[in-house]
Amino acid sequence: MSDIDYTVKHYKKTLTTVEFYEKFFNFDYVQNFCKQCPRYDTNYSCSPVDIDIKEFVMGYDYIDIHVTQLFFKAEDYEKDYSEDELKDFLYDTFFKEKKKVASEVLDSEKNYSKAQSLTGPCNHCAENCKELYSSCKHPEIRRYSLASIGMDSKKILKDLFGIDLLLINGVLPKYLNNISSILYKK
Repeated sequence: MSDIDYTVKHYKKTLTTVEFYEKFFNFDYVQNFCKQCPRYDTNYSCSPVDIDIKEFVMGYDYIDIHVTQLFFKAEDYEKDYSEDELKDFLYDTFFKEKKKVASEVLDSEKNYSKAQSLTGPCNHCAENCKELYSSCKHPEIRRYSLASIGMDSKKILKDLFGIDLLLINGVLPKYLNNISSILYKK
């Protein structure tokens, strides 16, 4: 695909981990969506995770929630994409921006006495690492996703940013969102 012209908006909110957990933890609801994913139970950063989630989240004081929102030109929305064309389009835009933000969030971990990004799913060794290895080969660099720890991204977007979660479902929605976060102690 040629260069695609798009606009990116960034938003950020900081919450205490107590507030974050109390408002957005909805494990059973989120896991119902996770179970529909082909990566479910195939990756150590995805659901189901083998940690005490509340203890994990409460081990930090704050969370910074970063939302990246992408908007495209009118002609991009009007195009009828094949499945492969849509995948290429998303790779050249959404996943490119997601990777940039995840890299920045990961890099910011060094600014705190204790921090961990929520930028998963992890792809450091293999998408299906649970099928290949009896344990995570890189726990020091593995990062969980918000969904894997039962956090409701739809509610996060709506309650904190006033943004509706739009699904792709074979067509380009009017915008795309990504949420990356970092838990930290000051």
